[in-house]
Amino acid sequence: MHWTLDLAVGLALVDFLSGLVHWAEDTFATETTPILGRWIVTPNVLHHADPVAFAAKSWIASSWDLVLASGLLLVLSVPLGLFGPGAVLLAVLGANANQLHKWCHVPRHAPRIVRGLWRIGLLQGPRHHARHHRGAQNQAYCVVTPFLNPLLDRLRFWRALERLTVPLFGAPRRTDLRTGADRSASD
Repeated sequence: MHWTLDLAVGLALVDFLSGLVHWAEDTFATETTPILGRWIVTPNVLHHADPVAFAAKSWIASSWDLVLASGLLLVLSVPLGLFGPGAVLLAVLGANANQLHKWCHVPRHAPRIVRGLWRIGLLQGPRHHARHHRGAQNQAYCVVTPFLNPLLDRLRFWRALERLTVPLFGAPRRTDLRTGADRSASD
């Protein structure tokens, strides 16, 4: 695969994976779910109540799990014959997805290069990410680029995924992001 196509695939894949994880955090489990409740759901509920709250966490406190997952994916890419520029980009951006997300909430702390990448539209900026925090907070889950969210939201991809997974796993729908109502009811 040509290196530019490899990079484009890596960028699209890391953005989609960031959205999938974000969607799962916002959709399933509760604060009382063993392990995930305290580790993922509680901070996520706080983030939706106060979007800037998690920006106060250090990089390692908010990214250690992403670093481990990204490192594992990078190591697995070698025997699968997928190691290349796209895999490296996926690992680097994947390990920093929470940091990119945090900078959208506190743009004045973003490095100049990140602000430049926002301006040229390569990385998702604060204005694009703000769509996720409006209304039912059930759209614009991808946090790396501005490219996938419009397509996935227009296709109602996340709602279709919920229609498949909720009956399959019997998982409860989270309602804490919109007090007293199931978010999918507004779709």
